[in-house]
Formats: sequence, structure tokens, C-alpha cells
Amino acid sequence: MAYTIDAARNPKWTNADHNMIDIEVNFNELEEEWLPYTCSPNDVVEHSRTLYTRAANAEFGEITEESPITEDDFWTPQTTTISEVSNESLVQILLEKGVITDDDVDAILVDREVALGFTRPTTDGSNPVFHTAIYG
Repeated sequence: MAYTIDAARNPKWTNADHNMIDIEVNFNELEEEWLPYTCSPNDVVEHSRTLYTRAANAEFGEITEESPITEDDFWTPQTTTISEVSNESLVQILLEKGVITDDDVDAILVDREVALGFTRPTTDGSNPVFHTAIYG
């Protein structure tokens, strides 16, 4: 669906290649005002290509440069050290010491599934991609 552009403001280049513009837009068909929108000249929807062309021609004001990305913009993983003992190592020691037999090992070691996150196929393309949110 192509939306009708009522007004747009605050265009900013999103990258150094100047092939995408972040802009705030009012679309006639939507109740919300000043929606943030990223447009490009090769987008699949007509209103995005139109927005890009009009913005590039300074119709919505001078396009400002997006602030450069710095290290402060990235998430930094926080870690801690945890000491653990391998169950398999303990079983091996018990076997070597003669405390348990080979037949006892199957009763001691148990496999279990651990949830890592969620995944679902995307529905917006012909080649579905799976996304997983990992948590620990």
C-alpha cells in the first residue's frame, strides 16, 4: 500500500553513503502524526522512494548528517566468572576409584533440554529467516 505524504520534516542522512534518510512524516491515511520513517531511493514501496527524492531535493529542509556512531553507542556485555565442576569429570573419577561401575553411569548422567530463547519464521518474504532471542 502506498501512503500519501501530507508533510515531512527533520531529514537526516542515516549513513555516510547517503543512500537512506531518516525523516518524520505525516501520512494522510494514518492518524498518528510525525512518524519516524527511513526512506531510500530503491525501496519497494513508492512513498519511500518519493520521500527520499523529495528530501534529497531539500523539499523538507536541509538534510543534516547523522551523528557518527561511537563505541559508547554499542552494548557492552557484562560478564562474571563462575567456577563449576563437570559432572562428566566427577563420574570419571568415581569410575577410576571403583566407587561406581559402568552400569551405574547411565543412571547418574541425565540429559536435559535448556531453553535458550524463542524463534519463529518471518512471514514477509519468500525465504523465511529464523530469529532467536538468546537469554542466559
